[in-house]
Amino acid sequence: MMFPLLKKKMKNNCSNDEEKLLTARILDAARLAEKRNCPVYTDFLSPLQQVWAKKAAKTVSFLNFQLWGGYESAERKMGVFLPKQMENFTFPITVLALKTRGEYPAHPEILGALTGLGVRREKIGDILASAQPPKLICDATIAPFLAENFIKAGRKAFRTEESELGEIPEAEHEEKTFTVPSLRLDCVAAEGFGMARTKMTDLIKKGGMSLNWEETDSPSDAVSEGDVISLRGHGRLVVSQIGGHSKKDRIFVTVKKYTTRK
Repeated sequence: MMFPLLKKKMKNNCSNDEEKLLTARILDAARLAEKRNCPVYTDFLSPLQQVWAKKAAKTVSFLNFQLWGGYESAERKMGVFLPKQMENFTFPITVLALKTRGEYPAHPEILGALTGLGVRREKIGDILASAQPPKLICDATIAPFLAENFIKAGRKAFRTEESELGEIPEAEHEEKTFTVPSLRLDCVAAEGFGMARTKMTDLIKKGGMSLNWEETDSPSDAVSEGDVISLRGHGRLVVSQIGGHSKKDRIFVTVKKYTTRK
């Protein structure tokens, strides 16, 4: 397989420098998996990076590509390339619990403390700050370092130890059901975020809107059940259900609106 030529071709199809850099790393991982005939793992990827990674992975169909973040609905996930015939493998992921008799640290405190220790974000998966106790998912290679050194976030002290994932608390959200004249992005987003459609249309055209993690400036993009709509500074909507029509021929839509991060 001519990976250098493939890498050059894929880079030409990328929308920005960040995607080009990630695509190169993804294809490097694929090359190693083919050369060594063994699983090769990526760092934890953001949802948008996962979109880019899956696009790159489609060009190396002779390898399997999978994503996993420790649980099914994880937001941040690690990727792996492996030979088609390989079935038995384990993602190098460790769950750590932050145990204390005092007050638990919040998500920003945990993330800030990890950054202060020099831990790169791509080595950390979801941070489950609302779990009891809080838990974080990390690359297994840094788990021993965190168990020994990650003992404080802000003014809150704790001990860090390996744990089972247990029950995953759902992120705080508000569920809304409304009707729209069509499934255009501006219609659904305006109702979901609670603002006038004309204002939403202007915001989309100015940037800051993502549909399924990819930026868009098109108010007329079609929305489907399961889509994720993100608006910078306003949070995120997940379209959980598209129902039937009202007597006025408007379409029923149910969304979950999230403001917390993983």
